[in-house]
Amino acid sequence: MNHLLRPMRLLALPGAVAMCLGACALAPTAVAPAPADATPAPAPAPSTPATTAFATFTTAATTVQGGTFDGFAYAEKAGDAGLGAVTPAAGAVRVTGFVGAAKGSTWAGIGLTVQGAPNGAAQDRSRQTTMRISLASTSAKTLRVRLVGTDAATLANGCYPVFVQAVTPELRAYDIPLAAFAAESYCGSNARTTAATLPALAAVEVTDPTVAAQRRDIDFQVGAISLPR
Repeated sequence: MNHLLRPMRLLALPGAVAMCLGACALAPTAVAPAPADATPAPAPAPSTPATTAFATFTTAATTVQGGTFDGFAYAEKAGDAGLGAVTPAAGAVRVTGFVGAAKGSTWAGIGLTVQGAPNGAAQDRSRQTTMRISLASTSAKTLRVRLVGTDAATLANGCYPVFVQAVTPELRAYDIPLAAFAAESYCGSNARTTAATLPALAAVEVTDPTVAAQRRDIDFQVGAISLPR
């Protein structure tokens, strides 16, 4: 009996294998999930540095940046200073006038105030360390450069920080460290520091403040102003 059954079992095995192979062929093949996108996200664009130009002059009545510029005269006694003309040209503004001490003034001068933006809007220049300014004078060996903020009282008492720059008759650019600016000694507790002025810088003022016993004609130029670093 056993010898009759053994061939049947042997015959059944190949059939079972065939059935299994058929079923396996019909079963769906598992698909591995696609790898996540490994492309890195684009790096953020570098921030655009603040424009370093403060005032660029043409023949127009405003700077390229939209700021105005105005000449002024001041004196301890009326009549000891007078503004002549403020004449813009490509690259610079020419300022003329006179000072004298005929009325007994101990201080007087002719100057130019240059705004850095339309309507004298304040600019944060606290990260800059240098001012580059083009100057020339045929009537003086030095010109006084002042940083001007938005506080009217400090402007009126002349206590914003200043730097006195030696100049020549030829227009040329000078790099002045902003740390070299300081309020004049008479200001005392009214002195405004450079660090306190730069976060709201509204204008730059250039003045010929030299007083003479006799009338002295003033003629100077102010060219491009920037804060390059």
